[in-house]
Amino acid sequence: MQIFLLTFLCVLSSFAVSAKELNFKNISTSKNNLFEKKYQEIIKAAAQYEFFSVQFKQELYSSLRDKVLKSEGVLVVKKPNSFRYEVISPRKELYVSNGHDFWKFVPELKHAQQFQMNSQNLGFINILSNISRLSNFYEVSEWVGAQAQKTDNDANDLEVKSDLPPKQNDDLLYLKLLPKGDKQQKVLYAVIQVKTGFIQELRIVQLNGNRSRLVFANYSLKSILKEVFQFTPPKGIVVDKM
Repeated sequence: MQIFLLTFLCVLSSFAVSAKELNFKNISTSKNNLFEKKYQEIIKAAAQYEFFSVQFKQELYSSLRDKVLKSEGVLVVKKPNSFRYEVISPRKELYVSNGHDFWKFVPELKHAQQFQMNSQNLGFINILSNISRLSNFYEVSEWVGAQAQKTDNDANDLEVKSDLPPKQNDDLLYLKLLPKGDKQQKVLYAVIQVKTGFIQELRIVQLNGNRSRLVFANYSLKSILKEVFQFTPPKGIVVDKM
């Protein structure tokens, strides 16, 4: 879960990517120009805010069990690298970082884990504050239907199990990200609103066949207190320092 979460957060917190760094192989010149133009608009929009909160709905697909688990919650982000990812239902879980420490807390289990920001498990967190490094970790291209394949032949398959992009909309930008050297992730897909730079949907496909899909709604740019990103384990909680 934490590897998936960090991958997601790295993409979400900012889209300050230089279009010059992007690899647009197999895309026509005209489409390439339009793609770059949209990206520049996203860069400009994303630079206007330093923090945000958003509601999310998440689907996690297990290839081993062939089951989908659903959850929902709230994500809060403050640049450069503070975040609070809180699952509200069906089971409460908290992932929070103040930029120095990273905590995972599951109240039901009365258990918390503390990670150092330089931990190997947190490699993806390094690009939270500078998405211009995105091309160092991914080959970036446009996400189009012609590239997609479903995991099976069921036309009614859940979107979390599909590589097909949502219905095309000129107000959105569709990204396909192929990891460079990552031993966990196979491909990542992102849908971004051009005028705001807000991510609308994120899908992550792991090499073991597991998949994740998040859909975001109700973004807010209201000021966020730094205490939101602090965590102190309650009394009686078992804490593991990783």
